Amino acid sequence: MILNMVFDFFSNYLIEFMGAMLFTGLAFRWASWRSSIQEDNYFSTFTSEIEKVIINQKSDEVEHLKDVDKYLDNLLNQVVDKLPTRTVRSKQSKKNDQMAEKLGAKNVVSLRDYVSGERAFFLAIKQENSSFKSNFPPNFNDLAERIMEKEDKWNKLLGFFPIGPISRLIDILPGLFVVFGIFGTFIGISMALPKIAQMDFNNLEGSGALLTEFVLAVTYAMKTSIAGILFSLVTTLLNAIAPVRGLRQKTFKKVSQCFENIWHSIHGDKNAEHDMKHVMPKILEELKGLREDMAKQHHEKSHLDDKEIKEGA
Repeated sequence: MILNMVFDFFSNYLIEFMGAMLFTGLAFRWASWRSSIQEDNYFSTFTSEIEKVIINQKSDEVEHLKDVDKYLDNLLNQVVDKLPTRTVRSKQSKKNDQMAEKLGAKNVVSLRDYVSGERAFFLAIKQENSSFKSNFPPNFNDLAERIMEKEDKWNKLLGFFPIGPISRLIDILPGLFVVFGIFGTFIGISMALPKIAQMDFNNLEGSGALLTEFVLAVTYAMKTSIAGILFSLVTTLLNAIAPVRGLRQKTFKKVSQCFENIWHSIHGDKNAEHDMKHVMPKILEELKGLREDMAKQHHEKSHLDDKEIKEGA
């Protein structure tokens, strides 16, 4: 019963259903693309300003690892006022409400106006200070992912929808339209074929109405495939011209590279390769000594075993 209702719906309204899918997909695509452009502008400015500060700073600004927290604070403070404004609408705490009222808005504030807030990109960076303190470079892609996942504007579309699943849905829409088109065609034909069994081929004039219904049903079934292919072409072209995921990956790569530059600015020439060149000889020397000790212990044990055998004999 339910299956027949589903078949009836798709055989009669599949094109309208795919049209609604196309409209919804285009709306989400426009919102995702617009959001991705804003995020790329924001983070590109962030990485550019970080590069400028790093280039202009003195090479001996960070002498000890205990100064990393202070260094990050100074670095971010020099950048925050130069970032483009991004506004967020959300339920603010009393403290943020008071700040917003001073700014002249009750529920709209710029992320750069509350650097220590819950959604602040800068706070997420400071929370990962242990990665910047490490003598060995961390996985900067993982570091960037941990920091970026705390940024609501990066992870949520329109402040509510998770942008990751939406981006993946946008990418698979062309294939979905083709599948729905073929699906509708087969359903339409399967629903139309029983009409042939009702025809009286000895009285074709009296079966004219049934024949007309059969032809119309098959025609509509074919139109679903045509509509599916057309919608697939539209979404495929949009995916090629303005790939949302590609732009986000480009932005993510910039941020990851920026964190790598910050780490190198803190540690200077002290990277893993440099450390290994100095540490490796010591390690080899210790291994050599350990090997000699083990050989000596083995020799002494063998000597004792031979002595015990002789005494036993």
